[in-house]
Amino acid sequence: MVSMVKPIDSKGFSRARAAARFLLLCAILFLVPDGAVGGDAKPPARPKVAVFPLAGDAKSDLPKRVWDSFRKKLDRQDVYDVVDGPRMSELVEGLESPVVLQTPEDALRKLAADVDANLLIWGEVNAVAKGTALRLKILDLREPKPNVRQMEKIVEDPGQLRFAIESVLETLPGVGEFEHPNQDPVQHDAVAEALWKKNPNLVNNGDFTNAGGWDALYEAQKYSAPLSDELPALDKVNIYRLPGEKGGPPNNVLAMNLSQHAAEFNGMACLSAPIKIEPDTRYRISFRYKSDGPTLHVFVKGYTIAENIEGEKAEREIYRRQVPPTGATNGQWVTIVDELNPQQAHFPVQFLRVDHYAYYPPGRVMFDDVILKAVGKQTRHAKDDAIDQPVTRPSK
Repeated sequence: MVSMVKPIDSKGFSRARAAARFLLLCAILFLVPDGAVGGDAKPPARPKVAVFPLAGDAKSDLPKRVWDSFRKKLDRQDVYDVVDGPRMSELVEGLESPVVLQTPEDALRKLAADVDANLLIWGEVNAVAKGTALRLKILDLREPKPNVRQMEKIVEDPGQLRFAIESVLETLPGVGEFEHPNQDPVQHDAVAEALWKKNPNLVNNGDFTNAGGWDALYEAQKYSAPLSDELPALDKVNIYRLPGEKGGPPNNVLAMNLSQHAAEFNGMACLSAPIKIEPDTRYRISFRYKSDGPTLHVFVKGYTIAENIEGEKAEREIYRRQVPPTGATNGQWVTIVDELNPQQAHFPVQFLRVDHYAYYPPGRVMFDDVILKAVGKQTRHAKDDAIDQPVTRPSK
């Protein structure tokens, strides 16, 4: 049989190879988005946040300091592009009245469009009988149906204002936990493990066997969590006799039930009785939880006894450890373990309280087996981040 295929000479082969390379390059340029080929590849643009100057009647320059702190802390997370302070001041300069909590949403949308912002934060810092009220509104224009979300934080001690600011920012998509220098990871050394097995649990009623030992807090309400055979009603907390699984005995747990209102505004909390601690001692906390929606921020708060403005001896919060935030568990019980180094630069931390705090989205959450034990000497002493820390970037 005679072949009818004409042999390709060297020049023809080179032309064919060049044509193949050209077609491959065309295919790549067609399939790959603009700017994604070669050394000029650009990362996707980050969402931009406009934090409007905060209004309010809080004393001194506190509204401005809180406004600065919001931008600084959010900028450090490196998730969003934060519109700088001078540009935001310029943006609202021509308004007939300052931006306040009740400023119409549409007016702020128009201002935000001038700086291409798709996430808006505005509000007030006001003086109230118990301290400082931080009242804010948040609007995320990236949502399919953007709705204004309102939050309120009452801060009794000005030194704790930074934690309130962080807890607001941590509700924004993509923002992680704010770390503090005096917070250490769990250290599973031999001594700590031995002490964890040996030492007693310092939490009163940490297994929720009985009523008492836990105070529920919601808006103006404060009450001892009662024992019940029923799950709590909306916006209530109780110690619930959870039926046993597979015919086993019931097990008591601390249960919260957050409505949409509770989840979007103040959230709900339940505090343990005071836990006396020793100086220069490291502690470890462990607990189990189960959530069908709400996000948790469990805090361990430290107190000293000092004189208040009336000259009376009273609790004063001087330390706060935020356990890494957690969310829904898909019907499973999850165990959390964290390390504590209770300390403060000027006052001794004399006792602790465990603060179970839950917020958006609404739903039920349960806690069980809350354990806090001493596990050795403190590992280090460090400074903490302050609300009036100098700005690290001049433009922010």
